[in-house]
Amino acid sequence: MFEASVTIAQRDHRKVVGYLRSQFEAERRYKLEAQKADTTYDVDPVTRGAYRRMLELYWTLSRVLAPLRRASPAAQCEEDAPRPAPQQQFPLITIAPGDQPCIYVDVTDTKFFDKVTGIQRVVSETAHYVTELGNGQPVQIRGGLILAEIDGVMGRIEARPGDILLLLDAGWNNVDNYAHAISSFREKGGAVVAGVYDLFPVLYPTLYGPELVIAFETWLSEVVSRSDAVVAISRSSAKCYAEYAMMRYKWCRSQKIGWWRLGANLSAEPAREPAAAAIEIATQGPFFLCVGTIETRKGYPVAIEAFERLWADKIDVNLVIVGRPGWNAQAFEQRLRQHEEKGRRLFWLDDASDADLRHLYRETCAAVFTTFAEGFGLPLVEAAQCGAPIIASDIPQFRELGGSDVRYFDLLDSASLADALMQALSDEKRPPRVATLTWRESTIELIGLLRSGAYQMDVSAISRDIATAGLAAATK
Repeated sequence: MFEASVTIAQRDHRKVVGYLRSQFEAERRYKLEAQKADTTYDVDPVTRGAYRRMLELYWTLSRVLAPLRRASPAAQCEEDAPRPAPQQQFPLITIAPGDQPCIYVDVTDTKFFDKVTGIQRVVSETAHYVTELGNGQPVQIRGGLILAEIDGVMGRIEARPGDILLLLDAGWNNVDNYAHAISSFREKGGAVVAGVYDLFPVLYPTLYGPELVIAFETWLSEVVSRSDAVVAISRSSAKCYAEYAMMRYKWCRSQKIGWWRLGANLSAEPAREPAAAAIEIATQGPFFLCVGTIETRKGYPVAIEAFERLWADKIDVNLVIVGRPGWNAQAFEQRLRQHEEKGRRLFWLDDASDADLRHLYRETCAAVFTTFAEGFGLPLVEAAQCGAPIIASDIPQFRELGGSDVRYFDLLDSASLADALMQALSDEKRPPRVATLTWRESTIELIGLLRSGAYQMDVSAISRDIATAGLAAATK
């Protein structure tokens, strides 16, 4: 079974590599053209090349030397030494003892950046319902202290035996802030549980900047893999983390690993009406809807190519893309803006509201998800809640969510997607039977997992599979 799954993964890996090469080449050409067009860019090619090589050298040395520095005696002494914390600035706050230990949800990054999408939405919704259900308290980690705001007063908290510190936020943005807080929490008898969304920065490092890749690797090795337990947002993500961690970090082979399902509340009635632009687009004929940030991982070029096939065959159908500009996809953004069908049969809404999205989900022929890698697939759940039929890449995360009621197409294959679109046009529209949760229900499921300690992953089986696969590879 394990060897079969590896073979499938390798087949898909070749597709992904080919796709990424084509997108990186498009980005390279775009940037070269942009430099030529920018008359203020007066750095000569030799200097520009030297600067690029210095950046590459910095990235390489940082990745090689960082583990050595952390393992050096000086670094150990620095880490072991007590860090000065401004405790006098924050009074000790005592959380009223309840029937059960408290769950402290880390919201540090979410509070700092004030975002409401992606990870931040999960953190905000989970922290809200953990508090509302009387199970815990949102906290921020600053200067090695765990801080909570109670009755308008920001103070530090100390763990009691059995308390749980749930690291659900994007802690890799400030890894150094966590070591002292975690050790102090454990000294008082608390447990640390780390959340895992995906491993994309280490699995696909070329999609991200070197600083993020290094920070994420450090977060995995120094925080996540050393936590008492890990909770992932899907079974697929949990399995991916388990395989990666057990091959890379020997000390985590007995770590408890589980998962829970995310929620969605998009189907609730909106507080405001959809914008005129969204209403107008929905009335201009049959359309399919793609939702997600404009980034390479989402596979949007595959969607464009599939629709270009339909348009070439005189199929009069529209494509609507809802997503904010992301990163490393400027060439594709330019392609969207300059496409000959833009404003006719191709529409891009880069600042749609929840009301707009809800309206489009309810009116579309189907929601289309072309991503080649996903941690969970929250837009798919939102589409299902709103009754939209779903067409999705054939990847484990979407199979886990959608089961047999989603129409799948071959990964990164525009011809396969075009066939799926034609089938959806000819079929009667019906809502998918995809099991979904509200955020309240999702939080209850997570609390139950944390309280019971019934983490689902059979870590010993994963370890045996890895050992078996390694032995098989060595004997070939």
